Amino acid sequence: MKKVKNPLRKRLLRELFHDFGKYVVVFTFISATIAMVSGFLVSDISLKTTYDESFEKYTVEDGHFSLLMPAEDDFFADMERLYKVKVYENFYADRESADGSTVRMYKMRSDVNRADLLKGAFPARLSDIAIDRLYAENNDISIGDSMVIEGRSFRVCGLVALSDYSALFKNNTDMMFDAKQFTVALVTDIDFNVIQNSDLKFCYSWVNDDRTLSEDDCKAKAEDIMEWLADRAILTDFLRRSDNQAIQFTGTDMGSDKAMIIALLYVVMGVMAFIFAVTTSNTIEQEAAVIGTLRASGYTRGELLRHYIALPIIVSMIGAVVGNILGYTVLKDYFARLYLHSYSLTKYRTVWSSEAFWLTTAAPLAILLAVNLIVISRKLRLSPLKFLRRELTSRTKKRVMRLSHRMSFLTRFRLRVIFQNIPSYLTLFVGILFANVLLLFGIMMSPLLEQFRTEVLDSKIASYQYILRAPVSTSDADAEKYCLSELLDKPSKEEIMIYGISPDSQYYSNFSDTKIPASKGEVLISEGYMEKYHINAGDNVELKEKYSSKTYTFKVADVVHYPASLAVFMNDDLFRDTFDKDDDYFTGYLSDRKLTDIRDEYVASVITEHDLVVVADQLDDSMGLVFPIMGGFAILLYMLMIYMLSKLILEKNAQSISMTKILGYTGREIGKLYITSTAWVVILSLFATLPIAAIFMRWVYGEFMLEMHGWLTFFVAPITYAKMLAIGIVSYFVIGSLQYLRIRHIPMEKALKNNE
Repeated sequence: MKKVKNPLRKRLLRELFHDFGKYVVVFTFISATIAMVSGFLVSDISLKTTYDESFEKYTVEDGHFSLLMPAEDDFFADMERLYKVKVYENFYADRESADGSTVRMYKMRSDVNRADLLKGAFPARLSDIAIDRLYAENNDISIGDSMVIEGRSFRVCGLVALSDYSALFKNNTDMMFDAKQFTVALVTDIDFNVIQNSDLKFCYSWVNDDRTLSEDDCKAKAEDIMEWLADRAILTDFLRRSDNQAIQFTGTDMGSDKAMIIALLYVVMGVMAFIFAVTTSNTIEQEAAVIGTLRASGYTRGELLRHYIALPIIVSMIGAVVGNILGYTVLKDYFARLYLHSYSLTKYRTVWSSEAFWLTTAAPLAILLAVNLIVISRKLRLSPLKFLRRELTSRTKKRVMRLSHRMSFLTRFRLRVIFQNIPSYLTLFVGILFANVLLLFGIMMSPLLEQFRTEVLDSKIASYQYILRAPVSTSDADAEKYCLSELLDKPSKEEIMIYGISPDSQYYSNFSDTKIPASKGEVLISEGYMEKYHINAGDNVELKEKYSSKTYTFKVADVVHYPASLAVFMNDDLFRDTFDKDDDYFTGYLSDRKLTDIRDEYVASVITEHDLVVVADQLDDSMGLVFPIMGGFAILLYMLMIYMLSKLILEKNAQSISMTKILGYTGREIGKLYITSTAWVVILSLFATLPIAAIFMRWVYGEFMLEMHGWLTFFVAPITYAKMLAIGIVSYFVIGSLQYLRIRHIPMEKALKNNE
């Protein structure tokens, strides 16, 4: 016997065309969201796989250290045998190019931290140089161009990625890498021997014989190596691979980006699921009599549930397929370029990951299905008789809320519309909140970075901070001696700058009125240090030396507004006393002009205005393309929410609108009743969600900054809130105009056909 097809299937196409606009909007949004997320995940997984594989492929070091003097030939023999490691010479010299950039020059590497040639050729002739690919892009340098480095001309022969510099950190203590004014470079052995002088860094890298050691075992071995070296040589630097930002920062950032984008997708799909559920519930209410008849005729709740859930799932599945196709083809390259615009990664290949498919397709569809099953199944639990009578609630109907007659008729009418559509408006509120969070992120960062630049430059200690290798004098009478050291915050292991400043310092008094305490053990801390680790005046801070277990405890006397770094300020005499230095000890000079009478070999480094604001410049450069995407996505989500839910409210009130037309009301007058009601809710939601979005973003921002070195104070420019309100109101004006057209197309005969 031939099985009879379910006649309800014939209604699916009719329902699709009846609500074609709604389904087109939802399909477009779902496919665009999944395209963005899948494209991001494919590029992220591909680049992360390339990054992970580079450790073995290019033999990335397990750590490195620097000595004050070069070691003898057999110095490391005992260490290599005792700790089962291999030590390689990895000397380098920092040189300044004609445009002010720092060029860190290495000899060609063959055993450890090998380079990947991305374009051109490795150095083979005198005056050949291969530079980092990202630095070359940021400075418009091409193969064959010349670079003048400290008066000598080099020809750029190749663009490379050094496996131990996937993020271009000049110093491990820097808050952010600098791919604009810092690069690593390779030269021939002959050129390297020519350029080296007394400021050559005697750096050595070690590689464990067993490359499968766990993270804990690697750390324990590194501690043993450091103790062995400290007993036999003067260490000037020691860094495990796990603490090396130039190596680790890229992988950590990729992992956090992936978690954030997946969370974004699931929240968006949750909002979309509720939109589908609310609109389907509205359809069920409109077709209550039909459903009652079908139920009385023998159709089960399951059959009706499958029917009403079918179209949302089909549209979402098609949207997911289209989104994945777009993500895997068009957008993966776009997001890969975003990463390659920030990081110096080796050549990558696209990895087709099943994980990306499950995360962007199966999981979102499961969320959509679960939400709709719960909401629609609850709606269909009513008996056939209740559907026929249009008694669409299992709860006892409450008495209608009385509204004061002092209100105008229009005001009371609009309030009735709001009370009748509370579930829809609650969904709208949640959607606006989520959209405002994204929008706030999209438009707050540029003003925040600009504010940081301004504050750093306004509160800088001096235009030049010279750090010397040896104490030398200068003839500049305005140059002021100071002391500087680095300790680790004991709980977090983050590096803290320790300044020893004269109480009569003219430079310190230029940016702070807070007096440096004279009492032993009392210090001032920077505002960023206080905010990041929640330290208050009167608390104690515990710091330790980097290469020993010696600790220091200081009492916080007050807080200084110094956003450039996490810092501690103390009296210079107390600095010398605390760290057992001679009475005439100093680290360098503070000056507002360049000191020309100090020879370069005595200068370890010079901190200038660029070094102070590099974090803002690099964040703006690397994430500047992301901010507009997030802002645009938020606006689209916001407009979709308003369109879908205001359309739903008009559909629920179509019969009333038709009746008012019969009574002679114009479309404009009807719009004042229904569209203005939604406008009230939208505007109130905009104002109500702004502080919530700001609080949530402050928390997210704090968690984000905890993963970074240093601190950027959270700041939202007042104009940002005004922009968000303006964007919301203008967006609703556009959607409201479309809904006026919908009101005009509701026929008057609808009220007569449905009159009961």
